Amino acid sequence: MSSKASIGGDSERDPLTDVPEECYDVLRHPRRIRILATLGARRTRLSLMELTTMIVENEDLDVPTGKARHDVRISLVHNHLPRLAEYGLVEFDAETGAELVDEPPVHPADLAGLLELCEGPEGERMLEAIVHPVRMRVLGMLSGVEHTVSVEQLASALVASDVGADDRERAKISLYHAHLPVLADAGALEFDADANLVTRGEQTTSVLH
Repeated sequence: MSSKASIGGDSERDPLTDVPEECYDVLRHPRRIRILATLGARRTRLSLMELTTMIVENEDLDVPTGKARHDVRISLVHNHLPRLAEYGLVEFDAETGAELVDEPPVHPADLAGLLELCEGPEGERMLEAIVHPVRMRVLGMLSGVEHTVSVEQLASALVASDVGADDRERAKISLYHAHLPVLADAGALEFDADANLVTRGEQTTSVLH
């Protein structure tokens, strides 16, 4: 039986509501979330050595410390920091280190829930699944209901919010074939494809708000 609550009507703002959609891609890796959280907590420029040390201390790396530091440093220099700089989130120089830009489009305080999702062994898989404009909106909508909702209800709510599709039938098709199976596979929600019903995932919705 579906909940009669207004889908998403009284739910709290999800943490990525104000994030430009073009930034979503860069937030699909746990290490980038940790970098932003670390720089946000320090509010100062960190040397590459300092940032490497903090990332190593906050990740469960199953390798000797020396190798972990080497691997993390290489990934920071050649992958994560350049990507974050490209998206206008950090200022990075290999000699002087990295810091958040003034008024970044992604605020570290809004990433607390995503950071918590990073902590498990499936952190990267979970981020890949949920950091998407439609999927984040779906999870935000589900956080405001107590029981199950139909795919039709979600589709109507997406159309009303101007996210995902411009008519209910297209929104329903994209939910059924593209979004709900991915979220269900990641454990973010439960999806009964035969009954066309969706149930929120307690763990995911609790940390996203």
